[in-house]
Amino acid sequence: MQKHRPTTGGTTMLNISRGATIHPQKVTIYGPEGVGKTTLAAQFPDPLFIDTEGGTEGYDVARTQAPQSWTALKDLVRAVAAERPCGTLVLDTADWAERLLCAELCAKNKWASMEALNYGKCWQYALEEFGRLLDLLTDVRDAGMNVVVTAHATVSKFDQPDEAASYDRWTMKMYKKDAGLLKE
Repeated sequence: MQKHRPTTGGTTMLNISRGATIHPQKVTIYGPEGVGKTTLAAQFPDPLFIDTEGGTEGYDVARTQAPQSWTALKDLVRAVAAERPCGTLVLDTADWAERLLCAELCAKNKWASMEALNYGKCWQYALEEFGRLLDLLTDVRDAGMNVVVTAHATVSKFDQPDEAASYDRWTMKMYKKDAGLLKE
């Protein structure tokens, strides 16, 4: 067998590496209330909680002020990325953060609810904005910190297209497309 050797005659040299690389993690933890999502997140290195629901009051953890709006939440995430005050940023919980998003979108656009526009258009705006938060959380990870996002879960009916019967399964207690982005 012939060994392939890199050439420099106008082509790019490949820089191939092997083995695991150590880098900050992005993790999503979801489950029913009281199962231990916050307790598990508190075990990550040097956690700082953005507590959107007040669930860390009984824990001896570092926390920011509770964001009162979607904009305030994004500002907190930006500040963490810039200042690097922790080893792990914990957003506790994504479903309560989504509530902030919906409230801000409804107020800003004068919608009575997230069902105000036909064909799920309100939720499409929410999905785009939720993606922007996930981009900010990636900035935190890229700045060298772990990111943990917790979310509540609920049981929902699932109809599998190729099966006759449906069944229940645990899903995030969020708009399904936001939950899909978060799981990715």
